[in-house]
Amino acid sequence: MQASVEQQNLILQLQYFDDEIMQANTKLKSLPEVEQLAHIEKRITAANEELATVKAEADQISLELRRGEADVETVTDRIKKDEARLNAGTASPKELEQTQHEIETLKKRQEALEEIELEIMVRSEAVQERLKVLTTDLESLEVLKSEINGRMTTETTEINLVILAKQKSRSELIPNIEKPLVDLYEKIRTSSSGVGAASLVGNKCNGCHLAINAVEMDRIKGLAADELLRCEECRRILVRI
Repeated sequence: MQASVEQQNLILQLQYFDDEIMQANTKLKSLPEVEQLAHIEKRITAANEELATVKAEADQISLELRRGEADVETVTDRIKKDEARLNAGTASPKELEQTQHEIETLKKRQEALEEIELEIMVRSEAVQERLKVLTTDLESLEVLKSEINGRMTTETTEINLVILAKQKSRSELIPNIEKPLVDLYEKIRTSSSGVGAASLVGNKCNGCHLAINAVEMDRIKGLAADELLRCEECRRILVRI
């Protein structure tokens, strides 16, 4: 295939733009914020799961506390009624004795229920404190996530601007290159990790970075300047510079 030196230099320039675009896309995928954000997301997920568990525990304790309070209130009401009956003095001696015994039994029950209620209140305070800590931690993680997102957005915008600029330069360059040469370049680039053309510096192909043997170099030196070269190893277009 024949291509003027100018055309060969243009295809190398096209490769330069494509290299810049590939490097920018690689940078986009390897921004440190990407990994940082993934790590923060995992921590937020774990924190939310723990928060949900503790909230469920808090709800259960709250239910136990309400039941405990209701039990204490029921016993207290019965004690008040029995004491009122005693104070009224209308019951028989036997009824008074039974009522007094019931009051003593109820007061013991009341003490036991109040002990249980106190234990539940202690548990409730502990779980509420845990909820407070978890909520604060989660809020801090969300703030950190927002900061990382902000940095990533800024860097992503800058890199995308570079990509757009290189794509524009690429689009403006292509009409100046003969179509058969562009087609060959694109075909090679598609199957060769995005590199369709490389410079030949000395006896080294900058596409596969392998040295060309002396026999092949002698053959190349004998070729006309407009003879399009292909690397024997990687088959990329070789441009003599």
